[in-house]
Amino acid sequence: QYKEAREHRRAKVDASYKYIFEVLSVRLGLDLTTVEEMILDAPSLKAFDSFFAKGGSKTLKIFYQEGEAPGIECGRTIPGVVKGSQMMQLYVNNTPEKFMGLCLFFVRCRNDSPISAKTIHEDIFFGVLDATEGLLHGVKNMIGKIFLPAILATNNWGALSQTKQVTKYKQDFVETVNRYLSFLEGAVISIEGIVELKNIDYINFSKLQSFKEVTAAANNPDMVRQLEEVLMIWYRQIEQVLLESKQIRREADDSGSLTELEHWKYMSAKFNFIIEQIKGPNCKAVINVLSVGRSKLLRMWQELDARITEAANESKDNVKYLRTLEKVCQPLYSCDIVSMTRGIPSLINVIRIIHSVSRYYNTSERMTSLFIKVTNQMVRACRAYITDGGLSSVWEQEMSAVTGKIKDCMFLLKEFQKCFHETKPQILETLGEKTFEVSEMYIFGKSEAFCRRLKKIIEIITVVQTFSALSLSTIEGIDIMAIKFKNIYQSVEKKQYDILDPRKTDFDVDFVNFMAKIEGLEIQIQTFMRTCFGRDMSSQHALQLLQRFQNLRMPCLQEEILYTIGCILQHYVAELEATKKLYEIQKDNPPLARNTPPVAGKILWVRQLFRRINEPITYFHKKSNILASPEGKAAVQLYNRIAYVLMEFEVVYHNAWMNEISQLQFPLEATIFVCHPKTGKFLVNFDPKILEIVRETKCMIKLGLEVPEQAKKIVKIENNLKSKKLRLEHLLQCYEDLYQETPMVFVNLMAPKMKKVEAVLRQGLTMLTWSSATLESFFQEADQVLYIYKQLLKEV
Repeated sequence: QYKEAREHRRAKVDASYKYIFEVLSVRLGLDLTTVEEMILDAPSLKAFDSFFAKGGSKTLKIFYQEGEAPGIECGRTIPGVVKGSQMMQLYVNNTPEKFMGLCLFFVRCRNDSPISAKTIHEDIFFGVLDATEGLLHGVKNMIGKIFLPAILATNNWGALSQTKQVTKYKQDFVETVNRYLSFLEGAVISIEGIVELKNIDYINFSKLQSFKEVTAAANNPDMVRQLEEVLMIWYRQIEQVLLESKQIRREADDSGSLTELEHWKYMSAKFNFIIEQIKGPNCKAVINVLSVGRSKLLRMWQELDARITEAANESKDNVKYLRTLEKVCQPLYSCDIVSMTRGIPSLINVIRIIHSVSRYYNTSERMTSLFIKVTNQMVRACRAYITDGGLSSVWEQEMSAVTGKIKDCMFLLKEFQKCFHETKPQILETLGEKTFEVSEMYIFGKSEAFCRRLKKIIEIITVVQTFSALSLSTIEGIDIMAIKFKNIYQSVEKKQYDILDPRKTDFDVDFVNFMAKIEGLEIQIQTFMRTCFGRDMSSQHALQLLQRFQNLRMPCLQEEILYTIGCILQHYVAELEATKKLYEIQKDNPPLARNTPPVAGKILWVRQLFRRINEPITYFHKKSNILASPEGKAAVQLYNRIAYVLMEFEVVYHNAWMNEISQLQFPLEATIFVCHPKTGKFLVNFDPKILEIVRETKCMIKLGLEVPEQAKKIVKIENNLKSKKLRLEHLLQCYEDLYQETPMVFVNLMAPKMKKVEAVLRQGLTMLTWSSATLESFFQEADQVLYIYKQLLKEV
């Protein structure tokens, strides 16, 4: 029957089962057949069926550890193994009574479809929980060595990645995992720290329970001597525990506030377990016998009992009060600087209560130690906050963001110190309370050192932000300075040590070297700037170059900039004198720009002179205070005199042009034709003054000057006038060509038609002007008579 059931189970084994068996075989170092036979020893394979089925279990657990050998109910006989003996076994979904081996587990994320043998390697996840050193050790190792690194390495957090708080949530989650790992560590330490009184196997304590047995033993000198020896063994064990508890604890330099609570939990568990053993039947039997026998060791034992009881009470009392710290200390473990800052008053108040109420913990040493641990945790939290939980170094982040974080941390630490100092006098004012008798040097020494380190980091960041302008500048030759700075910065950026650890003195050395190199580079930049202005250039160009140096906003250049402004002012005064002389020489016949009309050209010329002297003085006025100096005041006076003359020149010529245009007889009232005084031929009567007026008007408008209305009207019809002029010229050219083409023999014959053409054209000598509304009719009529004449000439 059992063999048939086993064969029935074997028949169910398919490719999916085989895959599971292969994974187990590789992990356990067993051959595939052995693994299969051990799995078939289980009375049922329902766990596998459920794991593979649609809608079934998402986990499959298999335990591998030593246990009692299976009997005939497994369906096979194991060679060399008798029933009741121990052997290694695989337990399928059936947790052993005491788990102390390996838990090999398979997990599927989805169960909305059955597992396929083709995709099983993609659909399931395999893991191992090693409990050979204890379950707590196994869970701790799995979370700390597998899950936590996987969390830290994960970048895709699904919908959470789309939120702005993704970094904060991830840090909180990681911190929660770390706190759980600390809890597991504390639990392991507490269990491993238990002290068991030595087991005495040569005395049968069960025969020392009744009054008669106790009395008989007390009357037996040998028994009394043996029990005294046993009592001294236990005494020395307990005495050793008490001595160790009084010794100075070895703790990490950066241990946090909750490590104090964990320590006293550990001590409480150790002392309470000893007391439980003292109250146990074996110890009671020994004490009863020695009490009846009036042993002299009892006084020593009673004193020891009182001491261990006092130690247990002390640890219990300390745990009770330190537990109140857990809630207020949680922000210190979440890297939430804002919550920490808000929670500082509550934290100080809880410590104050512990100091006031606790029977044992209010000593100067312990309160100092507690404050130091709070400081340690604050510094640790600040370091995590600045580096995003260790994911980003200081130099990998945006400088402005890092600076903001550092300032937040410095504010937190200063607020902690400020709140502490505000609380001390309040305690003195409260009746019945003694003030904090603690060492402030020890408490705030680390935080102050950390703040000093942060200030140095801010100094470097400030330097980096300042000198980063070098790479963005277009000043010729400054790229060499940018490269030099980059090399200096990289010498600090590439350091492998933790710059946020104030104990790392390497940083202080590197900081001094960095600042010394920066100071040298500043001198080089000053020399470079002096060289740039050593070249001959106008004040205008010099000020443009100076503006680019000022845009660097580098403090090291401020003195050099002030000196350069003074030099440029001296050069500017010389340029004012030169401009004045140039004006006097050229004012009657100034050089005009190409294609510029006379009046606008003169105004443009004088404006160019004005711009040459005005741009520098405007820069001096806006960018410096040098005009307030005696030299500056003299330059302003000279500028005002020259500027007045130049502006007067512009006003005079502009007003003269305005008057000329206003008084000018309207040129469009002239007839469109005139006769040549000698030849009598028709000529287009287009006044060149019109085009000059148009050009002058356009330039005046561009210069922002006032223009007469009649000049604006001419500009508006400029294209129309040019078009009419071209048509008239073409008309006269056609007339002249026809006249030339007419043979002399036909002149008399064509005379009537020629007179008709001339009659039409003569309208332009008397009746038609450039503004006449009938010009279009004239063009049509002239074209018609010319066409008739041309056709007739062809026929003739």
